[in-house]
Amino acid sequence: MKVLSTDSILQALCRATGKFGLHIVINTDDAFEEVYKAAPYLGTLSLPADPACVQIYTDGFGWLLFDTKEEMERHFDLTVGDDGPTKLNPYDGPAKVYALTCDNLGVFLNENT
Repeated sequence: MKVLSTDSILQALCRATGKFGLHIVINTDDAFEEVYKAAPYLGTLSLPADPACVQIYTDGFGWLLFDTKEEMERHFDLTVGDDGPTKLNPYDGPAKVYALTCDNLGVFLNENT
């Protein structure tokens, strides 16, 4: 038996694909309008939204994979978590999106708490 946490799934995805990863967790009690401000890459208020992004909002978590470290870091810097506004996202509202990064070898890099 192998037990996987959401964090170890991120590591396994990154190792298996050779891609850089971002694991995000949202509070599904937050209005989607606010979540989209805290993590604008998830979509816009206009529909139809990307089905994968809608599913992340519904589930409360998801994984994003990137070809480059720079692209992953850009998305991390767009994500407003408990640390508050970031250099790329001035949002300072009620929604917070947890983010954890991982390199293409499965090593954790950064989190926004």
